Amino acid sequence: MIKITLNGEEKEITPNSSVKDLVETIELKSKMFVVEKNLKIVAKEDYESCIIQDGDAVEIVGFFGGG
Repeated sequence: MIKITLNGEEKEITPNSSVKDLVETIELKSKMFVVEKNLKIVAKEDYESCIIQDGDAVEIVGFFGGG
């Protein structure tokens, strides 16, 4: 396992996990979200190829509608 910071909290994940793998494991309630890895936004088309490394900081921000 490797350690990352996910939304400000330490988390252990499987080595060689992609952004896509991480998003699938946390089961987001919103289908609209942005992923930032080490202060850089990851393009949606790069989720599968963007591998998360030990020590990376990942932020996932979901968008919710309402009224």
